[in-house]
This record gives sequence, C-alpha cells and structure tokens, in this order.
Amino acid sequence: MKTLIATLALMMALSTPAQAEQASCEQIAELAESIMDARQSGLSVVDAMGASGGSAMIERMIIEAYESHRYKAEIWQTGEIADFRDKWFLYCYKSMKQ
Repeated sequence: MKTLIATLALMMALSTPAQAEQASCEQIAELAESIMDARQSGLSVVDAMGASGGSAMIERMIIEAYESHRYKAEIWQTGEIADFRDKWFLYCYKSMKQ
C-alpha cells in the first residue's frame, strides 16, 4: 500500500490526457505496474481508489486492473503485472506517435 501511495503521489499531475502525454511513457508504465502489483497483492479496490487522488487516468488504470483476474500463483501474478505495465506503455507510446 505504501508503494502504491508513493507512486500515485508522484503521478498526481497526470489528471488529464494532455497532462499524461507530457509524462514519459516509462513513468506511466511504472505506475501501471504498481497498481497491478497492488491488485495482485490483495489491496482492495476501495483502498486503491482512495489513493487515486481523483486523477481520471489513475482511476482508469485502477478500474482496468481490478477488472483483471487476481492470481494466487506468483508466476501468474508476475506475468499479469508485466502484461498490464506493457499495455499501458504501448497506450502512451501510440498516443505520442499520433
């Protein structure tokens, strides 16, 4: 939870798509990884949303993370976290190229 809150605090400036484009895709991928890691670790969606600070982009990430399956096996959790991180990196990268 502390890692998620610290990461979210760093990303609070990303509250609109225009602001998100200003951030590096690596930072967005790092945030997505932290959110999915928290989800796979069992953090409740209520607590995750409470740490979002009202950022639309962060709330969207949280919703997508919590719509994904939560795995018990660490190997599956690791894969889910990496896939989610890479998906958000690609969202960012593609939007920067348009």
